[in-house]
Amino acid sequence: KNGISSILLAAPEFDNNFKLWAGPIFAMLEANVSAASAEPIVGVVCFHPNYVTPDGNTWPGFGHMHSVPRLRKWLAEQDEALSIELSDTEIAAGGAWQRRTPHSTINVLRADQLEAAEGRRVSGSLYSDNIRKLYETGFAKLDTDLKKEIVVR
Repeated sequence: KNGISSILLAAPEFDNNFKLWAGPIFAMLEANVSAASAEPIVGVVCFHPNYVTPDGNTWPGFGHMHSVPRLRKWLAEQDEALSIELSDTEIAAGGAWQRRTPHSTINVLRADQLEAAEGRRVSGSLYSDNIRKLYETGFAKLDTDLKKEIVVR
């Protein structure tokens, strides 16, 4: 429990294929963690330059952003005025930007670090605050900044 608490695995080969990265590739990684009975040891979180927030019709699995309906519910509880102002598309963008990185990335975290983070945060408040900050920054600016980061390769 001493030392490294998080490992980032970047895989630029998948930067142009979010569906493959977030679907089968990420599912295989999760399945390997499960097959090794490693859930008490590590957890994985999915990031991608074209990350899309789940719509709530299906469950993409652990390690993905919460769905648009759940984000909407939390936002309505935390900031009703902003919830009324934002469309589902804007809420989806606010969720997606919390999982966008210059390259396809898996964050492998120690399970005890995930548990500690879950215990310290109030998810509804955290995600609502993040959506507000991202919305105020502007999705166009975020997109421009991400494209600049990608070009740095």
